[in-house]
Amino acid sequence: MRILYAEDSEFDADLTQRALRRSGSVLDIEIVPTLEDARQRLARAGVDLLLTDLKLPDGSGLELLAHIREHALPVAVVVLTGSGDGSSAIAALKAGADDYLIKSGSYLERLPRVLDAALLRHRSMSARCDRPIRVLCAESSLEDVELMRGHLLKHAPQIRLESTGGTDAVISRLQAGPEAEATFDVLLIDALPDETTGLDLVKLIRSERQLSLPIVMLAGQDSEQLASSALHLGVDDYLVKHPGYLFELPATLEKVHRRAELVLESERLNATNQRMSQLLAASPTIVYSLREQDGEYQSSWVSENVTRILGYTVAEVLAPGWWQAGLHAQDRNTALARSEGLLLDGQLSLEYRFRRRDGSEIWVRDELRRVGQSGDSGAEFVGSWTDVSADKRVALIGEARAEVLDRIVAAEPLSVILEAIALRMQAIEPATRVSIQLLHEVSGRLVNGAAPSLPERYLQAIEGVLPGPGTGSCGTSAWSGETVLVENVFEHPYWAPYVELARLGGFSACWSVPYKDKDGRVLGTFALYHDTPCLPDAAQLELINDFSRITGLAVQKVRAATALRQAGAVFESTRDGIFITDLEAQIVAVNRAFTHISGYSEFEAIGQTPRMLQSGRHDERFYQVMWSTVLASGNWQGEVWNRRKNGELYQQLLTISTVRNEAGAPSHYVAVMTDISQLKRSEAKLDYLAHHDPLTDLPNRLLMQSRIQHAIERAARSRCHLALLFIDLDRFKNVNDSLGHPAGDELLAAIAKRLRSRLREVDTLARLGGDEFVLLIEEMTVPEDAAIVAQMLIDLLTAPFSLSQGREIYIGASIGISVFPDDGRTVTELIQHSDVAMYQAKEAGRGAFRFYTEAMSRAAQDRLHLDTRLRRALERGEFTLHYQPQIDMATGRLTGAEALVRWIDPEEGVISPARFIPVAEETGLIVPIGEWVLRTACAQVRAWRDAGQVLTVAVNLSARQLQQADLAQRVAALMAEFGIGPDWLEFELTESMLAGEQASTELRLRELKALGIALSIDDFGTGYSSLAYLKRFPIDVLKIDQSFVRDIPHDRNDMEIAATIIAMAHTLKLRVVAEGVETPEQLAFLKERDCDAWQGYLYSKPLPGEEFAFRFLQG
Repeated sequence: MRILYAEDSEFDADLTQRALRRSGSVLDIEIVPTLEDARQRLARAGVDLLLTDLKLPDGSGLELLAHIREHALPVAVVVLTGSGDGSSAIAALKAGADDYLIKSGSYLERLPRVLDAALLRHRSMSARCDRPIRVLCAESSLEDVELMRGHLLKHAPQIRLESTGGTDAVISRLQAGPEAEATFDVLLIDALPDETTGLDLVKLIRSERQLSLPIVMLAGQDSEQLASSALHLGVDDYLVKHPGYLFELPATLEKVHRRAELVLESERLNATNQRMSQLLAASPTIVYSLREQDGEYQSSWVSENVTRILGYTVAEVLAPGWWQAGLHAQDRNTALARSEGLLLDGQLSLEYRFRRRDGSEIWVRDELRRVGQSGDSGAEFVGSWTDVSADKRVALIGEARAEVLDRIVAAEPLSVILEAIALRMQAIEPATRVSIQLLHEVSGRLVNGAAPSLPERYLQAIEGVLPGPGTGSCGTSAWSGETVLVENVFEHPYWAPYVELARLGGFSACWSVPYKDKDGRVLGTFALYHDTPCLPDAAQLELINDFSRITGLAVQKVRAATALRQAGAVFESTRDGIFITDLEAQIVAVNRAFTHISGYSEFEAIGQTPRMLQSGRHDERFYQVMWSTVLASGNWQGEVWNRRKNGELYQQLLTISTVRNEAGAPSHYVAVMTDISQLKRSEAKLDYLAHHDPLTDLPNRLLMQSRIQHAIERAARSRCHLALLFIDLDRFKNVNDSLGHPAGDELLAAIAKRLRSRLREVDTLARLGGDEFVLLIEEMTVPEDAAIVAQMLIDLLTAPFSLSQGREIYIGASIGISVFPDDGRTVTELIQHSDVAMYQAKEAGRGAFRFYTEAMSRAAQDRLHLDTRLRRALERGEFTLHYQPQIDMATGRLTGAEALVRWIDPEEGVISPARFIPVAEETGLIVPIGEWVLRTACAQVRAWRDAGQVLTVAVNLSARQLQQADLAQRVAALMAEFGIGPDWLEFELTESMLAGEQASTELRLRELKALGIALSIDDFGTGYSSLAYLKRFPIDVLKIDQSFVRDIPHDRNDMEIAATIIAMAHTLKLRVVAEGVETPEQLAFLKERDCDAWQGYLYSKPLPGEEFAFRFLQG
């Protein structure tokens, strides 16, 4: 057999050639790689069979079938197709291929048998039209046989007659079965002279032998009964031996032969159709035909597997407009535009998304080819739809991975990359909504990374969820590190606490997969939300896992790239000099700034030690302490004098840090040095010019907004108020109009100077422009404090201003006040609201102030009234002291008391210190009130001592008292007056008092300490909270603020803060007193943590002196 094999894959060609040679058949195989090579070889003849792959570099193997048919070449054709490509096999058979074989499984073992059968079938089909009709004649009369043979030879030479004897001889010739039966085309039986014998032979052949060979019976004249019986038994035709019957014989024989051929062809066609139907039913490809008429296309036939694949009936598919209606909205215009070129090009191949009957979508590859012209009905096309969703998913995953890597290389933000991943996933699974959450590296809570299609309110509600069992799909998945698939969130226990959130989000199912780093640590979760209850199929779950891995890759790569870029940018671009040494102190790397600062090039520095930079101003002890600190703590920072290469000495800030390897052992040291003098001068000058008004030298709008923002953040943390005063000058326009702008500028500078002279250092006055100023007041105890300042400023500006050239100007101001957080929580809101309030003040008649709210205006007036009454209270003796016991934690013994001032007002009764102490601080009345408290406390403790009661009384000092230069002398005088010892008193100060002028504060405290009086920090943790002042100031006691005690044991954060304060204080050799203890559980916790003493309502509320003595000092 001479075989021409068209195959462009050398690997496949070699495998096939080896398989055919192993079969033992005598084969001559010639291999060509292209269609053109195959055409040229076929033109030279000498080929029995063409074996071709459908996909060749220059076209389809089907084109070779057309070539063979066109040139009527006597060549059999077998087509090789890819796995699952049933539609191509069907197309090959239709185009005239003799057989096909799918490249899967053991196809190479079956190939030789398929080739032999195909060649035999082809040759059989080719010879059918010309080969003779072979007739076996059962005739006992030799004379009749010769007559028939002679007649046929003369009139129908293609009919060849062979004769045999009776029944046994016929059966003997046919007993070999179907193979022997195929030797003859027709059996001719003569029923004479024994009709019974002829009928028995027919019966034997048909009923017992089950042979289908066509039978013609010769009968005598007037034998209708015989003919009827013969036809009934299975005779195909009969012929009466009348004179001239020989002339009818050839036509009769040819007729039954043709009839048998037609039956055989029909059976073969039915078998082929059944085989094609089975192929189509199992195929993933839908085959259809299309007819064009007047530029319109209409489906004319479709394979029945369309119902299995798409869910539509054949009738629905053939309905006009069905295809256009099912196209995805985003693909419709492209698909319709491409289809317009079908008639001109004769073929089309495109991919698009198509909607199934159940509403789901698949990716379809649509391929069309013109197959002919149907007369007046236009062109006809055959096409196929193949579900390529799986291939598309693989491609889309690859595209997603490539896009992520591209975006990482492009240094795009992580949020942008995660949103791109989410959108790609939603494009593949349009019925879902994606949520990517990140596990915060510090808090351990889940934060939103990307969720482009989920409601913002839902995202806000789940922001910061702490992973744990039963915290929804994502929280549980992040906690367990396992995939969590919830079919119905309204029925699953994981979602029980979040049912209302699910309704808010508008979903019913949630599938969450954790994504992890290379070490298996959870980085976050990748979740899909579905509107209806359902679970993912295997393909969807694999897709989710693929995208979760892509997400994990993105998070790791971005974080690593960010860290690397930051490190590289810091090292190469920073203005600070950086050098790195090994553990032997040899320099291994320097940056450009190091060379610029020191004068040493990289070549000169590497291999040297930092000693090359020493100035000689520091002794050996300095460097010993430096490196001892580095070895002990891992870092050191301080100011150092160094020497440049040119000999110049300069001062720098030097920071040394230890770099550790993965095992935690030191590997290198990194030193960062900054030329302090030049840097500070430049920064200060630029910063000042950028943030100050050149006319008044006040902060400008930019600096003011920054300070307001920082003040808001501080106020929010400490839960206190701040106020913004919007000051607009009254009648300033008249000055500009009458005296000119130079006079106006001079007046503005004078006003700024006067205003600034009366403000605290912590307050910020800024000029916004024109005649508008803004004052920021921080550290307000109550919002009404702003009213006092506003009135003071209005009064201050009523005095005349003396300008140059002897001019005297009167000016006024209207002030609007807004308060954080009541009137706004942003810079813009506070400025806008104070501006509105300022206009209200102008409308009220100028020279006045107004709060943004009427309620606060009333409160401000009340505050002024309270100020007046407070002055009278001191004169009328309306103050009293209450005492709250302090208990030793270990013994439970009463060791002291805190003195707390109370105001018994004749109009209101008891007024809370929270109301009048801030007013007293603001007005300065706190100094005489503080002196009264200290004198009264000294008298009380003296009385108790005289009664034999030994305890210490703690007295609160105010910031104003601490500013008094003779504070220690005043205290010493009182101690001498009442004859009390230093251990009878303890002074309590707030943290904020230590953050001001530290030099004077330190001096006052050391003077008090010299008297022997213990010093306590009240409300520790709520104010300055710096370890620096604990080291710098002579503090003896820390008092834990009641805000950290109140929620023990329910708030773990408060418990950790309290325990930390106790441990830190004991490390610093300080006593700890807990305030506000109200429950046994709080007391037990503090005692367990070794707190030294406590006070609170659990033991007693503050009591008047007499009641205190009666309850606790009797006996």
